[in-house]
Amino acid sequence: MKTTRTLALALALTFAAGVRADYLPDPAAAASALWASPMVAQARAESEAQALRSQSLHQGRSEWTLGADLAGRRIDTAAGEDVAEWGLALSRPLRLPARAEADRALGGALAAHAEANLGEALHESGRQLLEHWFAWRVEASQAPLWQAHVALAEQQLAAVDARIRLGEAPRADRVNADAALAQARLQQQQAAARAQQAHDRLRAQYPGLALSADETLPQPVAPAGSAEAHADAVLAHSHELLRARRHAEVLQAETRQLASRRGVDPAVGMFYKNEMNGDEHVLGVSVGLTLPGAARRTDQQAAAALASAAQEAAVRLEQRLRQEARADFDAAVARVEAWQQADRAAQALAEAARLAARAYSLGEGGLDQVLLGSRLAQEGALTARQAQLEALAANARLMLDAHRLWPLDVDDDSAPAHP
Repeated sequence: MKTTRTLALALALTFAAGVRADYLPDPAAAASALWASPMVAQARAESEAQALRSQSLHQGRSEWTLGADLAGRRIDTAAGEDVAEWGLALSRPLRLPARAEADRALGGALAAHAEANLGEALHESGRQLLEHWFAWRVEASQAPLWQAHVALAEQQLAAVDARIRLGEAPRADRVNADAALAQARLQQQQAAARAQQAHDRLRAQYPGLALSADETLPQPVAPAGSAEAHADAVLAHSHELLRARRHAEVLQAETRQLASRRGVDPAVGMFYKNEMNGDEHVLGVSVGLTLPGAARRTDQQAAAALASAAQEAAVRLEQRLRQEARADFDAAVARVEAWQQADRAAQALAEAARLAARAYSLGEGGLDQVLLGSRLAQEGALTARQAQLEALAANARLMLDAHRLWPLDVDDDSAPAHP
């Protein structure tokens, strides 16, 4: 089928030569995950069904009717003769050229709508994949930070023990340091549990997806261009908008088809009759006309009203999608700026914690300042890491919507079908 070949080639080209980043899913595995998703499988089945329906409309639904009759004739004579008679008839409705053209137009519109629906299913599945992927990455990225925090808490406890042995710190400091270490270990365990839960949810949703990624994340960069340019790119490739327009075209084609049925329905046929016990043979041609009623007119009017409403809905959808695209672009820019602020704050808090620990090791300052600085530095690091991933996720979503990440609009009849 043309749709499957076209979209399969798009994915193949994208995953072979498209954007590749270690913090994103493996391209080949992502392709398989998208095609295996229930949403895409259903859309693919609907597309195949609509292709068959389109063939039916192209061929026409007029069929031959075979009829037979058997009768007995009684001739009212003195002899009272009874005569057996029988006949055969074969007829078929005629599809006039205007109606045939309307049927073919409707078939093409249905096939085009099914293609757009399959494209939108792939696009929406891509969105869901990114959402689940980055939800896992956020949880998974916190585990090494808590591991480092536990290691730091262990070093602080060792430093406290050293000062206690030298008589430079009260024994109460060890209780506080030990409590801080226990709390850090608890937070580490909880973070590991959340990461495992996110991992299991992602694995259940996409069984064939390899869940491995580089822990080193790139620095988010503000998207290039303007919000208006991004909106233009999104609308130029939006399967959602294309699907709405194709739906309006289907309703318009149905209106034209119903209009073509406002005329009479002719039917022609042949018949043969064997009468008078075979003494008489009749061979003839029959012509019939089905006269339209008021129902056909009201059906056309209803279809025209639905087509008009669908056109208006497509216009409103275009406006909404443009506004959402602008908002997504502005949000991506804001997330990069938020990460930059969070990163600067995390660096400042880390430096303050380092200085407090250094001062304590030199006998200056109290343990409370060290523990507070360490806790604030850890919170800053977690916030910065989450902001970094949110910025990367927003940028990946922009590329997906503009078909610069996984484009789905390549058109080539020679493309191989996805298995």
